[in-house]
Amino acid sequence: MLKLAHQFQSEVLFQDDYLRWFFDDSVVRSLQQNPLEIEGEPQDETAKFQQIAYWYVILREKYGDGVIEAAIASGCRQVVLLGSGYDTRFFRLPSIQQNSIKVFEVDLPETIQDKEKCLIQQLGEIPENLFLIPLNLSNESLDNLARLGWDSTVATVYLWQGVSYYLTQNSVSQLLDYIKTKMTQTSIFAFDCCSPLMTFKNEVIPGIASNIDHLTGIGEPYQFGMEGEEMKDWLAEKGFQDIQILQQADLEENFLHRRTLPDRMWYVVRAGVG
Repeated sequence: MLKLAHQFQSEVLFQDDYLRWFFDDSVVRSLQQNPLEIEGEPQDETAKFQQIAYWYVILREKYGDGVIEAAIASGCRQVVLLGSGYDTRFFRLPSIQQNSIKVFEVDLPETIQDKEKCLIQQLGEIPENLFLIPLNLSNESLDNLARLGWDSTVATVYLWQGVSYYLTQNSVSQLLDYIKTKMTQTSIFAFDCCSPLMTFKNEVIPGIASNIDHLTGIGEPYQFGMEGEEMKDWLAEKGFQDIQILQQADLEENFLHRRTLPDRMWYVVRAGVG
């Protein structure tokens, strides 16, 4: 929804003409006629949190686009999107189509089924080289992708967005270890995480109390957070190399040429094994 809302702002960081496939026309018209107010001063702490979350989601998307395009330029020929949701990169990133990149989108069965239905309504079929994989990573192995053409010996860019903080540290650790075993020397893995301050009510993060109440109410609380430097050390211990950590303010500076977002909320990670 936030990425769709971004399309109707006066300036956009990425153009996405495909997101509307997954929304009712009334939702699209409403956002078009009444764009989100994202630049004004928030009226309260809850609104402040929502404004920050909006910018983080948009900046994270832009960052992920760059990771994929750079990885393809360096020789990666597969993309694996973990917790893909309604991702549209297969359609909107030119490098994917131009290089006939195989894209494997992994998410819970109900999400994959809904996305497949929407794509068939729009296109009549699922495009070649796009593989929608219903998989619960908590109890199923990514090895199931092999029967659909995923080749772990081929250089791959793995992207895991908006998931790690909903899992336990043990679950995150297991996924990191698994991905590392499947990466070639030129594969890339990128994901995002959050500070531990995002997992409990405190006075540091604006609006965190209302966000925690909301997530608890819908049964999806944040469970895992780790400070950026600690994450870097943890990944190094696991054998990852060339680890890059960018806080949300770093992303803001890179793409918007300003630094207004607070620290110790969300950040992105990029790592290799070679």
